[in-house]
Amino acid sequence: MKIIRKLLYEILGFELYLLFISKLYISLIKLGFFKKRYAELHFIKKLVKPGYHCIDIGANLGYYSYFLCKATRETGKITAVEPVEIFRKILKSNIKKLCKKNFTLLPYALGSENKTITMGMPVLNGIIHHGMTHVITDNSQKQNIEKTFEVEMKIPDELFANIERLHFIKCDVEGYEYFVFSNMKNILYQHKPIIQCELSEQNKKETIQLLKNLNYDIYILNNNKLQKQADDFILKYKNDVYFIPQDNNIQNELLKI
Repeated sequence: MKIIRKLLYEILGFELYLLFISKLYISLIKLGFFKKRYAELHFIKKLVKPGYHCIDIGANLGYYSYFLCKATRETGKITAVEPVEIFRKILKSNIKKLCKKNFTLLPYALGSENKTITMGMPVLNGIIHHGMTHVITDNSQKQNIEKTFEVEMKIPDELFANIERLHFIKCDVEGYEYFVFSNMKNILYQHKPIIQCELSEQNKKETIQLLKNLNYDIYILNNNKLQKQADDFILKYKNDVYFIPQDNNIQNELLKI
């Protein structure tokens, strides 16, 4: 598979390579493939209901945005946040037939300041990893970086200050999640959305404590069911976790899924 990906990248070039693999990936998920490897993506159709308002933070090529659009249908609303221009271009191509009136795409990274920052896309073992594009805070992080991007960062509590409803957040920001959520506390406190998040080792403990202080419990997806877990387990856990508000009605309803 790695050899095929290398050849595709060399033959198609950067943009066409990303467009091809993203459309292939979405098509395979729609057909029911990768149910174990990408269980969280398949679970979206159970977790997110028609009419939900959702934010996709770190939307990348639009995998989650696509299936969030399908799950929320015409009555829902999706806001995707993706700072890298080429990713946004491909994302819009991937969802153009789904979300016409209920989709907003914001060209920002989220964090603690309103400023311009640098993000980098790594290459590992000769394979470019677009999904691991991350904020670069010092020169030591520029090793194995294939491409860099100058992007605008916004403070999420300011960016989403006027949002009327919010039910669900997906966040994948490659180690920057603590800085996102610590500057989004007002929105989280006001709307109490369900949060699905990839937790990197960097600031993992701090992110867990931050969201617990905002009255969230932590769940994982196990055999297509949500299962509550303690902090010690989550600190060693490698897949996405779910932060669920400490609301008996919400938690009881989710456990019925």
